[in-house]
Amino acid sequence: MRPLPLRSRAVNRIAATPSLAARPACDAKSAQVMLPALALSVLFVLLVLLVLPAPLRAGDEDYYISLPALGAIYRLDAVTGALTPFSTGYGIPFYGAWSVTDGALYMPDRDLGVVFKITPSGQRSVFAYGGYLASPVSIVQAPDGGLIVADIFERTVVRLSSTGAQTLIFDEAGSGGLIDTPGGIAYGPDGTLYVANNSSGTIVAIDEAAHAISVVCSSPLLAGPGGLAVDGSGNLFVANYDTSAIVRVRLDTGAADVFCADAFMHNPNDVRLSHAGGLLVTLRNAALVRIDALGQLSIIKHARELGEFDGVASPADSPPCDGAFLPYGAGTAGSLGIVPELRGLFSPCAGAAVGLEFTGFPGNGFGVLAWGVGAADLPLKGARLLVDIVSPGGLIGLNFPGAGPGGGSLRLPFTLPDLPAIAGLDFYLQGLAADPGVPGGVSASNGLHEHVGG
Repeated sequence: MRPLPLRSRAVNRIAATPSLAARPACDAKSAQVMLPALALSVLFVLLVLLVLPAPLRAGDEDYYISLPALGAIYRLDAVTGALTPFSTGYGIPFYGAWSVTDGALYMPDRDLGVVFKITPSGQRSVFAYGGYLASPVSIVQAPDGGLIVADIFERTVVRLSSTGAQTLIFDEAGSGGLIDTPGGIAYGPDGTLYVANNSSGTIVAIDEAAHAISVVCSSPLLAGPGGLAVDGSGNLFVANYDTSAIVRVRLDTGAADVFCADAFMHNPNDVRLSHAGGLLVTLRNAALVRIDALGQLSIIKHARELGEFDGVASPADSPPCDGAFLPYGAGTAGSLGIVPELRGLFSPCAGAAVGLEFTGFPGNGFGVLAWGVGAADLPLKGARLLVDIVSPGGLIGLNFPGAGPGGGSLRLPFTLPDLPAIAGLDFYLQGLAADPGVPGGVSASNGLHEHVGG
């Protein structure tokens, strides 16, 4: 999202690429993860099939894409790939959101200065305008059911009631300058509201109840940040328009790293966490793509004749998956005192493609993933085993690519069964490694509690 100048409505002429084409990996470790990833996926399938048979989840899986060049919103059929007009007559439609309260799509229009309410049949009406709104660009539903809007040029973050009445949360003056060209907005699982400042390249966090605001990240990797998405693992993903990259920010430390910078990805706009796992991203080069736990990009739809793809919203992703990967316990340091770490990627729900991330392990070393349905705290060769691996439970062998003490890392993707009855299940995970540099010969990560959400 580039706020100045206003975007041209000229049709983008980039050559089309076939839908669903696989792109080269941003992370080159795919070969090392195939077998353990398959083992983990099969494990979950077997556990569920033994005790929880259920029908597949149903819902509207289609995508609704904002097309500023056409002043329209198009519907992308997730089965056929057909992209057809859904609602027309807009100026510059931006980042919309489906409401779980009334089933409507709410769409901010930066050009007309209006938030529209659109029925599932595509009929629109004016929901909010004027007041604190002149150039709204993004909208999100709050945990309490209200709607929050960011206005990029008015420099406001505003709450809308069920009738469209406005209440200012923060503006530039009231935030001490921390609200500066707000673009993408997203809620975290704990109710914190995150806001991307498009011009200043910062991410701020808002506690609405306490009327408090603070900077989460001001990394130089943030350049023209637009859409935001927060998962259930403590990761915030940012679409960076100016550098054509998706950046991941750790919410516990504020550290940022490039999650994906695929050569196909030109000027990403919106980014959404998909209920099916991974990230949905819209691009200036007229495409909707998905990014998986390895940082690999695949093309869902590329339609050069329609111009820039701006926002994307899917009813299937509202409300967002409330599954989580939650760290617990303390790891056991390995060589040079480096403590391995195990974290999750995305939010675990039925049918979701998610991932595990191992860092700080011995490079090119052997290890295991301990799994079970309960936590533990047992001595193991100088380390602590934090998972009950007995009935059901066990160990899955791993190899950590890399070099030197603490230089081993791995992303391990897996897919949960698409069975709604698995919601509410809990699993416990831990990474352990052979480490000749410590007295007991074993280093270990923290534990990771995987709660499967609905």
